Amino acid sequence: MKRFYFDLYNTEHCQMDSEGQLLPDRERAGLEALRILQDVARDEMLGGDRLKITVKVRNEKRDQIFEASLTLDSAWT
Repeated sequence: MKRFYFDLYNTEHCQMDSEGQLLPDRERAGLEALRILQDVARDEMLGGDRLKITVKVRNEKRDQIFEASLTLDSAWT
């Protein structure tokens, strides 16, 4: 198992992961980043008309190895 860190950035602030999670490989870490992105988006989507969420994954050396982001723009016409 390897330790991966998942840092979360959104329109208002960022949250750096200082503990990380033990996962078997990079692919599993990428899937976990997408799961986190989906969970945060579901919680924050109702909060406004513009939203950008990014999850960055760092490895045991704290080097960034993966990034996933979601942008939502909504408006009445």
